[in-house]
Amino acid sequence: MTVEVRRATAADASRLAASEPPGAAVAASHLRRQEAGEVLFLVALEVGEPLGSGVLVLGDVPELRHLFVDEVARGRGIGASLIGAAEREAAAMGATLVELGVGVDNPRAAALYRRLGYVETGERSTTTYEYVDRDGVRRTATETDVHMRKRLRG
Repeated sequence: MTVEVRRATAADASRLAASEPPGAAVAASHLRRQEAGEVLFLVALEVGEPLGSGVLVLGDVPELRHLFVDEVARGRGIGASLIGAAEREAAAMGATLVELGVGVDNPRAAALYRRLGYVETGERSTTTYEYVDRDGVRRTATETDVHMRKRLRG
């Protein structure tokens, strides 16, 4: 089947929200930020059903964040398709670089980024944030990310 990657609509955000923990409101937040012109909220769809999503934070050097692929769809190129779409969007806006951070405890994602041409910058950051777990309970987590960058072809 063919996977379509495009900017998310309100209907897409609603479908994504249906699989979120109660009270998480992640897709709704991404959609609000897209409507405010802060990000591009991308969604990967197959037969109209969302399989993954990602957010491209707009700026001098766009940053890819919140890349997610549904567990049942992993290993099928969905992540690479989302990243490719984000890179094309960034290049169309005149960007020459795209950056991202990958958790030190996520070697599978880091391997994907390396395969797609991302290189480590030598920078790391540690962030503490709140999230809603599968049971709808608000929790706090701390994550250390390795920063990676890719030069886009002109």
